[in-house]
Amino acid sequence: MKHYGIITIAVVLLICASVYGAKVNSIGAAKATVSGETYIVPVELSNTVPMAALDLPLKFSEGVSLEEVTFEGTRSADFDFRWANIDNDNNTVVIGLIPMVEGRNPDLEPGEGAIANLVFSVDDASVDKIEVTETTMEKPQHALMLVYNEVVDGKSQVRSLTPAFDGITVALSQVAAQEILPKSFALKQNAPNPFNPQTRMDYDIPKATHVRLDVFNVLGQRVITLVDEYQEAGSKSVVWNGRDDAGSSVASGIYFYRLEADQFSATKKMMMLK
Repeated sequence: MKHYGIITIAVVLLICASVYGAKVNSIGAAKATVSGETYIVPVELSNTVPMAALDLPLKFSEGVSLEEVTFEGTRSADFDFRWANIDNDNNTVVIGLIPMVEGRNPDLEPGEGAIANLVFSVDDASVDKIEVTETTMEKPQHALMLVYNEVVDGKSQVRSLTPAFDGITVALSQVAAQEILPKSFALKQNAPNPFNPQTRMDYDIPKATHVRLDVFNVLGQRVITLVDEYQEAGSKSVVWNGRDDAGSSVASGIYFYRLEADQFSATKKMMMLK
């Protein structure tokens, strides 16, 4: 009975270790976003061991094309080796990552976050989701594998494990419904320009702040204040009807509009023609 008890405990410990490892060493996806006609799907790695290399072969669903794989702004941005082989004919991509090739960078420390961004375009209008699963390949061989170094008896040993990956599913309608916040302050050129009797001015604010938008004449005199309030982050627009603060129509000529928000200030020129 004692012998069987030891075996049972050992099996339980192995199962628990496997389950635990699957939970913490895993591949998943962060919140997808839309940019123009493309959908950006961040691939996240959660690792509990310092990563020395990652082989990540993926297969994506029909009806979409993988335009590119980007690494800027991710945990792999400073890696010595970042590689992506896209095959849209077979709906596959192989991503290879190695932090250190030339002896400059350390292994990727344990943590979690995006390691690559998959940029998709939709070829078939009937497609309502993008699905990404792991795959294996031959000639050359590729399989989902995380490589790490482990010190055993004072010596470094190369080890590997297979991160858990349940697949990625992105519902396009949900992504399209999300507002993509601007990354920086910006004041756009008004349209139409020249204008009569009204024109629209667009601007971006990447964070909630107080916003002021004024119109001035060529003498530098304020004609009207179009915006003077606290606004949430986002892309905004305001229409000017060519009238001053008193409600009187302004004369034809050159006018300037200035945006002030947080520490940002920008001025652009426009023309009223009657």
